[in-house]
Amino acid sequence: MWSTEKIIHILTYRNRSDLAQALRGSRYDLNESATYGSRLYSRLTTVEIYAAIHKHEQLQKLSDEDEAEIIRAFHVLYPVRDNDVEINCIEFLIDPEAPIPQASRQVLRLDKIDFVYITEQIAKCDEKIAVADFEGAITNARNLLESMCKYILDDANEQYAEKADLPELYRQTSQLLNMHPSQHAEKSFKQILSGCFSILQGIAAVRNELSDAHGKSKTRHYRPDERHAMFAVGTAKSLADFMFASYMDNTKKRTQQNTPADG
Repeated sequence: MWSTEKIIHILTYRNRSDLAQALRGSRYDLNESATYGSRLYSRLTTVEIYAAIHKHEQLQKLSDEDEAEIIRAFHVLYPVRDNDVEINCIEFLIDPEAPIPQASRQVLRLDKIDFVYITEQIAKCDEKIAVADFEGAITNARNLLESMCKYILDDANEQYAEKADLPELYRQTSQLLNMHPSQHAEKSFKQILSGCFSILQGIAAVRNELSDAHGKSKTRHYRPDERHAMFAVGTAKSLADFMFASYMDNTKKRTQQNTPADG
């Protein structure tokens, strides 16, 4: 089987990034028939596209027009000519070697958030791990944390620099939430909160070194494995969930303190 990478490039060039994204991570094979096509001894051929189960379900829902567009992209690599394959049909199959998506870890508090972009980042983290796009998953994990910081600061009417990086945003957010290590005297709390900051700095650094957010060096190009992406996504979800829970608890306490007592 072959990678669909060249087909993805063709579709992107033709402004069909939606189809390119749908095919990302898939592979294909050519199933030639004994039936002659429109050219001299050309053989009608089905292109079989193998994708992870998550992407397979998406591909099966494509319209006839979208399938025809993919076939036209294949014709760039396999032009219709005498004594050669003539691709006229497409079939989507589940790739048995693709990673099986794991059940998404529940983030119950984040499910209540009213900012769609954050819920989209959570979904994209899981989707990209499911289709083996581990670099993309790490990027979305980092985006989740940055968006959570901005969401909390915006909701609290706190100002922050437009170009502030993730550690700077988290430092300001943690102070607002009373989560900064300097705000606590107890050694155990300081260690936990210092650990939260270290996790965030690590995810930001991993994103820069491993993710798809930057160009690659020929001599220093590291590719993350599934375990790296799973760890980055899992810790990002846990930290974002903790931040949101802390913000909601602090908001609730302030509301109670400002509410006059009855009687």
